[in-house]
Amino acid sequence: MSESNAIKYVGTADQQHMLFLFFPIKKGLFHKALEGAQLLHHAVKTAANDPGPGPDMRAQTGVHFFMFYAVAAGSKSKLPVTTFQPMPDKDLLVVQAIYDGEFTDYIGSFVQQEAIEKGLNLIVSVMDESNIPGIDANGPNSANFIIGNKGVKSNPDAFNCLLMNYNFADPTLAGKAVDKLTNPLFGATFPGLSVSNILTNYSVNGVPGVELWPFPPKTDIQFPPSSKPDCSS
Repeated sequence: MSESNAIKYVGTADQQHMLFLFFPIKKGLFHKALEGAQLLHHAVKTAANDPGPGPDMRAQTGVHFFMFYAVAAGSKSKLPVTTFQPMPDKDLLVVQAIYDGEFTDYIGSFVQQEAIEKGLNLIVSVMDESNIPGIDANGPNSANFIIGNKGVKSNPDAFNCLLMNYNFADPTLAGKAVDKLTNPLFGATFPGLSVSNILTNYSVNGVPGVELWPFPPKTDIQFPPSSKPDCSS
């Protein structure tokens, strides 16, 4: 591709953003939070049959990568430096994802799917926002309010604000080829390569992306184990 054909503009719909949540969870219930995360993990498959088959939402949600990590109250870091540390009286659920488009559009597309909504409601139901400075545990954007008023789908604005209370990332900061020093330094190797663009344009040996990665996704793909470096000496 010549320089004249190189992408010089990436609209908001194709921008990549980072979600980095630290959810306070009721002590002893981090396993329940992981159950909610597991529901989200399988939601794309179950959503295809709910109410069957549902629409392929991958282009709208635009999720490139996600991670859930639960930490019990009182746990110590697994590394020699401090990492994800829970509050003394609460468990912790860490969520990280790279997604396309605007924050509200991204979250809004999730809550429209019943299978995904169920997982989100489970996570919100085990949150513990009590005794956190600056947080009203029963306010209009609280987990208690959302669960007490028919859940995330019925309260999208409150849910967005709940997430923002615990989002370390900045939804206005797009992943891009780094040209200046920022903190956090969030870059993207391929700015603008949205999930929608991958499904529409990517192909291998003439097979398009929507066939390479069918909906619902295949779950029988084999992943041979990788090895750790030998650090015994």
